[in-house]
Amino acid sequence: MSTIGPSEACYVAANDGYLKMVERIWAELENRNLVTSGSAISSPQRDRRLWLLETRGFYDTETAEIRTAMGRALTVKISSQRVWCSGTACDLEFFTPAPSLQADPPPVAVRDATQKAAFSARVRKNLEVMRPLERDILIRRMLSLTAEGLALAARLSEAAEAAEVMTTLETITQRLHPFRAAARKRPNGFDFDGLNPEAAQELLLQLAGEIWLVIVFCDDRQISDLLRTLVEGYTVPKPVLLNRVIRA
Repeated sequence: MSTIGPSEACYVAANDGYLKMVERIWAELENRNLVTSGSAISSPQRDRRLWLLETRGFYDTETAEIRTAMGRALTVKISSQRVWCSGTACDLEFFTPAPSLQADPPPVAVRDATQKAAFSARVRKNLEVMRPLERDILIRRMLSLTAEGLALAARLSEAAEAAEVMTTLETITQRLHPFRAAARKRPNGFDFDGLNPEAAQELLLQLAGEIWLVIVFCDDRQISDLLRTLVEGYTVPKPVLLNRVIRA
């Protein structure tokens, strides 16, 4: 639910289904502008839907595109009704994701557990007290950022002619290929919506562990610094990994 207006409309309420769909927690949206801080995309199609609300008071199953927190465009069906709340005009909207043509994501296989990273103590404590929905949204956003940063690092290693690092990073990014978002939805982006919360967390910690391993053996400072920014803020490598490196 939101207040009305093409450019000044603000969020009034949102249920968990909407928050999960747009990858947001309510604290990020409460009383914020739908376009500049939320998921609405300014377009002639949106102007038409608002005109229908102004003239008819409702519209039904209109196709639209909205934006997720990671910038991915998402096609949805929207039905809306103009309502009055304590004397204030509001728009009550119902969203349904359009059927996806994307194949089901591959299962996330459990790889070498000794290389899998762990959440840092601070992040682990914060995750433990979060609502399951908010924890899932946060993990998926970290996973998307990590995957995009990993793809960028692979391109940098190719430009730097760091052959060994490039081969390793390309091998990791190739496993992420089934999660590539359509270029129209987000260039160089990823879509992990098909994973359940446990699989998303497993994949995140697997990627972080492999990135830590590359950092240890990477001689290129620019690439290692980029990789470190992807994982240092929320994970730590398993001690067994560091022990192996020291013994070697």
